[in-house]
Amino acid sequence: MQYALILAGAAVAQVANAHEGRHGRLHAKRDVVTEVDVVTVVQTVTVGALPVTQEQVQAPAYHAPSSYVAPSSYAAPSSYSAPVSSVSVAPVSESSSEAAPSSTLVTSVSSAYSSPAPAPSSYASSAVSSAAPASSGISSGNMTPNGKKAGLSGYIGIQEKASFESLSQYISWYSDYTPNTPDVNGVMGIGMLWGADGSPCGSDMTTRLSTYQSMMSNDTVPSIMFGFYEPDCTCTMSADMTTSDAATQWESLIAPLADKGTVLGSPSMCKQYDEDFLTPFKSGITTDWDVTSIHINKPSLDEAKKVVEYYVETYGKKVWVSEFACVNDQPSWEPCTDQTQIDSFINDLVTYFEGSDDVVAYGPSNGEGLGTAWPLTDSSTGELTTTGTTYLNAIKNL
Repeated sequence: MQYALILAGAAVAQVANAHEGRHGRLHAKRDVVTEVDVVTVVQTVTVGALPVTQEQVQAPAYHAPSSYVAPSSYAAPSSYSAPVSSVSVAPVSESSSEAAPSSTLVTSVSSAYSSPAPAPSSYASSAVSSAAPASSGISSGNMTPNGKKAGLSGYIGIQEKASFESLSQYISWYSDYTPNTPDVNGVMGIGMLWGADGSPCGSDMTTRLSTYQSMMSNDTVPSIMFGFYEPDCTCTMSADMTTSDAATQWESLIAPLADKGTVLGSPSMCKQYDEDFLTPFKSGITTDWDVTSIHINKPSLDEAKKVVEYYVETYGKKVWVSEFACVNDQPSWEPCTDQTQIDSFINDLVTYFEGSDDVVAYGPSNGEGLGTAWPLTDSSTGELTTTGTTYLNAIKNL
């Protein structure tokens, strides 16, 4: 047993020395649990480019903004080999929730790489140039980012606000309506192609389209990409596209990502369960979406449930609630003003979303047209509002 430990320590030292001085943003961490009481099977685990021989692994089962100028010149590397930035061997803590023998060792291997250029605001985008999407916990079989549903629908620069900092440890994703939303504070940026040819929505749309096209030219493969933003309503707050134009642009721009492993999110609708867009759109495409992106602007839990049920029953897919807000939408659009109603709405919806197998993720809106009581971020201080604090408290103990 001592001989095996000496060999393992030598291998660890060799890996650490081989990559000393390398740096970059942490993207993945893998824990390998090695039993050393009885040596039964020997296998080779490859770490970076260096094989390390150890005893058989016995791992326990753990389970829309007004303006934007995107860095169109950004290009991630076409290929990379993730170096090993650190290798450590330490005994399992006695406070661990799972019992382990005193001789059990945990080997932690952290992989990192250096990007040739920073993403916006010095943050790294979850979209990388690679043969496969960035590791995010998202796949066609499991579309909840890192197993955590709660998120935030924001705007350009929301990650710079104090409100985001307050929420960041309790959410897994956020959106700022651009195709290269950066990851920050461990929160995954979810990309979206807001609009495309056929949309008359001006420079904001064309700038985002240009950014997306640059990403594709650089063979950038995001983990997930959402389609067009409310193409069933008019500019400037929606993409305003015909079903024919949307289908053509989907097949040309978004569908090719499916073969590279990207999860595809449908265009989102502004008309909620009264929409008449997705069915003819679906008949015009050959590459289907994986998850249906939906917006909920309703005043009560019962009405919100109707929106979820409509999309699940109509299109047969799980839903990603990419926006929700308390709005009295009938007979006209009137954002909720009563804070008690808003607080109840948030608490009821979070409980419902968390308990629904049909909902893979959800996030409250922070966009325009939602009045003064709903927005989660104070426009002058950047701090959480009363509504933002209600959402924070609702998700803190999940």
